[in-house]
This record gives sequence, structure tokens and C-alpha cells, in this order.
Amino acid sequence: MSGPAIEEQGLSPRSLWPMLSYVLAVALIFACGILVRIIGMSTDISNSSSDNDTVIYDRHGFELALFHPEMNMVPVPLESMAPIFIDAVLVSLDPDYLATDEIEVWSLMEPILSGNFIDNPASITQLYLRLEEGTPDSRKKALQEASKVIYLERTYPREALLEQYLSQVPLGRSAFGVEAGSMSWFGVSSKDLEIGQAAYLASQIETKKWASRPENSADIILAQMYAAQMVTEKEYLHHRGLLSEGLRIREPLASSIKPAVSGLGLMPALEEIYAELSDNYGEEHIIKGKIGAITTVDLDLQSRVAEIADEAIVVSSARQVAVVILDDRNQLRAAYTTGDFATDDIQLGVLRRVAWSPELIDLDFLSENDEISMTQLAELHSVLAREGVRYRTGRLLQTFDTSGEQVDRFSHEVLEILDSRRISELTEKLADLATIDQKIGPLEGQVRVKGKQGTDEEQGVAWYGGASRRFAVALWIRYPLGEVAKNSGAVTRVAASIFSELHRDE
Repeated sequence: MSGPAIEEQGLSPRSLWPMLSYVLAVALIFACGILVRIIGMSTDISNSSSDNDTVIYDRHGFELALFHPEMNMVPVPLESMAPIFIDAVLVSLDPDYLATDEIEVWSLMEPILSGNFIDNPASITQLYLRLEEGTPDSRKKALQEASKVIYLERTYPREALLEQYLSQVPLGRSAFGVEAGSMSWFGVSSKDLEIGQAAYLASQIETKKWASRPENSADIILAQMYAAQMVTEKEYLHHRGLLSEGLRIREPLASSIKPAVSGLGLMPALEEIYAELSDNYGEEHIIKGKIGAITTVDLDLQSRVAEIADEAIVVSSARQVAVVILDDRNQLRAAYTTGDFATDDIQLGVLRRVAWSPELIDLDFLSENDEISMTQLAELHSVLAREGVRYRTGRLLQTFDTSGEQVDRFSHEVLEILDSRRISELTEKLADLATIDQKIGPLEGQVRVKGKQGTDEEQGVAWYGGASRRFAVALWIRYPLGEVAKNSGAVTRVAASIFSELHRDE
């Protein structure tokens, strides 16, 4: 007689799911923890330091200028900042930042889950990270930011993070950090800021909250400080009155560019160099002195051209003179004006008025209806002298970082090669330039220069464009109205003096 059948007992698939889910959840949390730690450890508190001056050199290593020689960033410890300024920043950006050490994990995760990276309020730690990395624009970057925030807040006290943020945050007027901002706006140290000044300076901080900053943002911050009992009613009313009347704000610097040598008309060229560096590396790098440059400008040549231009005014009725000189690869060697204006601010007229031949308009790289600048006139004659090879005009040879290491090196760039037959026909219609010393002329052994002059009687100006095998020159002279005709030969004489100087060693 057989015994009763014994049914095998085992775990059903349904009963396994809770255990598997738990294991997976634990594994996921553990993996996220490792990921957060790995990403977080890739960041650290940056060693903020005072800014450097951006130094600009000529092609031979002589100093041309300093960009932003003023104080733009001076880190100071939290204890050296006016407490009222710290209160103003906290109340306007993150009131509970120092009140707790708890990490707001959900506020960090919410944009990762929702994909909304703009509307979520940011903590001081997030704002600190965004000084270098910007606002996240993807879930991946939001996760990276969250990981770094968690790591920093676990590693450092929040006071240290706040100190770093306030020592580097942009505060307008090319000032970074509270010390430079206080000096730039009010001419006082950050430890001496008054209540109204603190509210005003805090209102200069660019955040999403002030995407379109209201004009009374300082008043709003002051009201928040009063509501948080950081100031008394008497202090609130007094400083609100000062804000409404207008604080005494320091006059801004006239220019962020300080030429090493005055009287040589360097400012227009330096402004163009500043703009090019700003486009390539960002203005903040220039302000903080993180980039320097060796330019194509020849300081000695600039000085000699300045002498020729100034002499032209002394010996004639000329009112203003402007000169642009490019070398055989369109590198700017000199740009001089006797007035406070850039050479490219001078317009010679549309191409169809400046052109000496209809074929010139057919070259296409200049539009017949575009106003022709001094640089474009020099570029045009450079193309003719180089037998149709058109180069991009350059102002930079090399850039370097604060350690002196090369960042970029710039060489000539060919933009296009034009039809040689048409170029030859246009060149034949140019006139030879000659000088009394016989250095410049069409004969064997002389330096040959071919160019063309033009006048505008209504504007009282004469100009000359020409080129030798090594240089292209654009020259512009303004005379009193009605005196252009009697000075028609003067512009070519000045051009001849310039070319003689350019080729003096030959």
C-alpha cells in the first residue's frame, strides 16, 4: 500500500517579484550612489585668485596695451564682507541656504525627471557651479550638476561655498566678486557697504529670477530684508529713500584699454583686437587676464606713420589723416588716424563711385552698393598686387595663457583666388607712384608701387589706394570744403612718403 502523495513545495513566480524588485531597487540605489560619487569627485572648489591684466604685444614683442588694468576680481574671505550684503544675497536668492545642512535631493532630482531646467529655483551651490558650467540644458547635465552639488555639500561647509560664490559672481561693470564690485560701483571696500548699497549690489547678480530685472529690484531686495527682520523699520525707510533718490555711484572708467604709448593713434586698432579676442575666447577671459596676445601690429612702423601723417597736417591745410597698412599676407601692420575715430568708421563711398573700372565691380567680393572702408580699400589693392590671391585680414599672430603657454597660433588664410586675366587688366589701369628720392618708381632697381587716387569734393576728402610687392596702403585725407582740388597732388605725395618708409631698408 503506497503512502500519500507528497506535493513538492516551492516558490511561485508571483512570490519572487517582491524580492527581485527589492534587490533591483537596492542595486539601483547603490549604482546611483557610486555614479553620484564618481561625477561629484570630478569637481572641487576652485582656487579663486585676483585677476591679471591682459597684456597685448606688437609683432616684435613690445608692449602695446593693457586690457582691463582696473581691479576686476579680488577674492576676500566671508568674514571680510559686510554681513548686510551677505543677508541681501541670501534673502534674494536662497534664504534657507545657511539655515540647514540638509541636501535638498528632491529639488536636484526634479529637473532630471521633468526635463524643466529653467523654472526650478537654484541653490547657492548650484549658482556657484553655474559660474563656470552654465545652466544645464539636458537631463545628463542636470544629473552631473546634481552629483557635483551633493559632493560639494557633503565635503565642504556651506559657508565656504558661499564665500567662493560671492568672490567670483559677476556684478556688472566688468567686476567679479563683492570686493571688485563694491569698488567699481561705490569706491568702497566690501566690508564697508551700507544697507542700500548692499541691496543695490545684490540686485546686480544675474539669475533666472532677474531674467528681465525690474528697475526697482534693489527696492524689492530691501523690502525682503525688512520682512525678514534683517533691518529695522527706520533703516528700511531711510535706505528706501536713498535708493529712490539715487545712490552715489562711482563714475565708470572711460575705457578698458590702456595703450602703452600715447599719441600714436593705437586705440582704433586695439579696439578691433579686443573685439576679435572677445569673439574667440569670450570677454570674461579678457577681463580676468586669462588670455594675452601677440598681434600683427608693428609699433615702430605705427610711430613712423604717425609722424608722416602729423607732418601732412602741419605743412598743408589737411584737417584729418587716416592710414591703413597691410603686408603681403593681409596682416595689419599699422592703422593710424589723427582723430578719435576708427579707420573703418571712414566710408569712401559705394564701390561704383570708388571703382576706376567696371570690371572691378565684376570681381564680386565687394558689392557695388556697399560703402567701402579704409581696410577694404587696402584689401582691394592687396588682391591686385598678389595677382588675384585674396587673404583674410588678420590682427593676431599668437595667443597665450597666464603661464605664457601658447593657446593658438594664427597664420594667413587664403579666402579665394580670382581670375588672373581680369586682375591683370585692372592692374594695368593703375598709375605708377614715384618719389623724389627715386626709391619708388617703375624703373629697374626701384620699388614699384601701383595705385589710384580719388576725391569727393562734396565731403572735402581725397584718398589713395596702392600696393607694392610687400605692402598695401589705404590713405585718406580730409580738407576744408573747396580746397580738395588745389591739394589734389598732396595725397599721392603723402602716400609716396609712406611707401618710402615701408621700403627704407631696401
